[in-house]
Amino acid sequence: MPALSTVVCSEVVTSASAGPEASDNGYRSYGESAGQCVTRIRGLLDSGLTTEMIRAILPFLAGPDEIHAGPDEIHLAPDSLTPRTAALLRGEIDRIQAGIDCLARNRDRLRAYLAAVQPDPGA
Repeated sequence: MPALSTVVCSEVVTSASAGPEASDNGYRSYGESAGQCVTRIRGLLDSGLTTEMIRAILPFLAGPDEIHAGPDEIHLAPDSLTPRTAALLRGEIDRIQAGIDCLARNRDRLRAYLAAVQPDPGA
């Protein structure tokens, strides 16, 4: 089974155009927008968004202006924010904040440990 990002990207690219062209050898040829879609999905995955979140927001990011904006930008039109998408966004924010809190606690513990065992940073 193909990766979710492949399926999602294929859905978006196919709906935005006539779809990929098949060559004589059976390979499919995708246009430039497909590469941009893959770049967008990779950037969203790298930023920590879940595939479920990407599937929910990607159709709203696939417009001609947004797809060229770069993979690290999220531009959702206000009318695209359904209650389900809003709940997904809130859940994602909570998940990210929990990770930030955990990292901050670990940083503070490491600083406290270093301060206790090496009181003089120049030593």
